[in-house]
Amino acid sequence: QSPIEGVELDFAAAPGGSPLWLRPEDVPEYTPIMTDFLRKAAEMARSRPGGPSQIGARVYPTEDLNLKTGLDVQTWLREGLVDFVIPMLYRDFVIDANMPIGWLVQAAHEHDISVYGMLQPYYDNGQRSNTKVVHATPAMMRAAAANFWQAGVDGLYTWFMPWPLGEPERLILSEIGDRDLVQEGDKHYFLRRRAENPGRFDYQAHLPLEIPTADPQKRYEIPFTVADNSANDRIQHARLKLNITNLVTPDHLEVSLNGDLLPATSCRYDMRPYDTYTGQWLTFELAGMSLQQGANILAIALSGRPTGFAGSVVVEDVEIIIEYGVFAAVSR
Repeated sequence: QSPIEGVELDFAAAPGGSPLWLRPEDVPEYTPIMTDFLRKAAEMARSRPGGPSQIGARVYPTEDLNLKTGLDVQTWLREGLVDFVIPMLYRDFVIDANMPIGWLVQAAHEHDISVYGMLQPYYDNGQRSNTKVVHATPAMMRAAAANFWQAGVDGLYTWFMPWPLGEPERLILSEIGDRDLVQEGDKHYFLRRRAENPGRFDYQAHLPLEIPTADPQKRYEIPFTVADNSANDRIQHARLKLNITNLVTPDHLEVSLNGDLLPATSCRYDMRPYDTYTGQWLTFELAGMSLQQGANILAIALSGRPTGFAGSVVVEDVEIIIEYGVFAAVSR
């Protein structure tokens, strides 16, 4: 009978924080039992002495992952068994500004149920060679928050920030709930990578992207979304950054954004700081603002390679950096 306002059940803890609830062979039989458990929990929360409590659930980002583990989220929403849901995955704590939660937002809102976006705390989890754990900057959090607001979430979560909280963390917490501050601030988008161990519980990612051979007819597409409007004249600079392994000077790499070929003259090459012999950063200035608010398509082709040169070209990272000015840009 404690005066709590709600209960949140964490169904997303497995396998990052606990074993999976069901063995694969038991999922078909016991999925209805998991749903019945939630029915009973919801009834207890809403019929408690002293007034009803809200009930929420942490679930997986995709419907497939939920069903694979015995979580029939569509039924939960249809029956109104929860008041809110939080899609997330305890995979590596890396923020995903492009988390595929459109299905969940649509299904939840059809039944007047709220969805909260999870802003994971890391930019890098330190699992790759020559890397370490790096927390997301305010610009990275701002980019993810803006994308989540654009996807239709009703609120945002975050956690696991460096402690004690410093100025960057306080800035993040002050801004993420204010759509205007988030929208009109600098942003640093980056795309998620597949798990380093292919056998781990995961959902789709387009990186790393391997280009095995040169083929001028072959285009490799990487879709992503951003929340910035290219028509906003306060955007001072927009840059696309690609981290590419095994690229050599004679290679002919073609990069286009939404069908517009990015000229080689707009590209700057920088060696990676820790493993300079295996890769480099390519930075394109998006002066013509090929970037679109909402869905975008990055296309990459390796049209030429030195004869006899072995090894694949691998796109390891894709990042988009948007910088705003106080006043409108004089020219675009």
